[in-house]
Amino acid sequence: SREAFALSNLQSMSSSLERGIDQGLSDGEERADYDGNAEGTVAGQKAVSKEVGGVLASRRGGGNDGLGAGSPPPLDGSGEVLVVGDSLEVLTSPYIEQYLKEQGITVTTNAVGGYNSYQIYDLFQESYDPSQSVIVFDAGTNDNPNYPEILAGNLDKVAGQVGNRCMVVPTIHGLTVDGVGNQGKNRVVAEFAASRPGTQTPDWAGAVAQHPELMQPDDLHPIAEGADYRAQLIVEGVQACLGQSGGF
Repeated sequence: SREAFALSNLQSMSSSLERGIDQGLSDGEERADYDGNAEGTVAGQKAVSKEVGGVLASRRGGGNDGLGAGSPPPLDGSGEVLVVGDSLEVLTSPYIEQYLKEQGITVTTNAVGGYNSYQIYDLFQESYDPSQSVIVFDAGTNDNPNYPEILAGNLDKVAGQVGNRCMVVPTIHGLTVDGVGNQGKNRVVAEFAASRPGTQTPDWAGAVAQHPELMQPDDLHPIAEGADYRAQLIVEGVQACLGQSGGF
């Protein structure tokens, strides 16, 4: 009986996946509640979660199984790096360019202060070139934390365009809005990285928590030493993408 209920709930939810994974899960929960079978809901959600993982894997050209096992396929592109972002990247990118150019790596930077992830996606579209193998998508700080799905959508759009290229997505330390912090946006970053093997997530949020002295009085922008430190975190992510060993 439980299996029958679970199968019924899974079938009803699967059709909703065509309208989007999140909507599918929501529709499935509502259908399960309507049917009044709590155990069926739990079983159905577990099954759908597994199917969602398969959808993400097929859409992004990879799977969650075997992370770290064996050698990853060669990256598309010729080893160049694209960096897009907001004012944090305006401060950070000169150091990134210095470190990477010392290693003979070509870097293209397009960053504008105050830009949200929609606008930074536009910067990506302006500057993206097939020669680039690593995309640093430094976005989300200026997004409203009440709507982390905005960052999720823009990350998905970039991933859908870059093929087998590596992405570097720093965690976010931003302002609190209406009592809402950055946990939702950082959860989006973590889930995106988990669904796209090879993605690097330099932990800027953790660095700020451990080293508040690296920040300006606004607690949003780093001082020069903080920008340098942040650049080192991002460069280590780029090096990991390119299969290089590094450190500072």
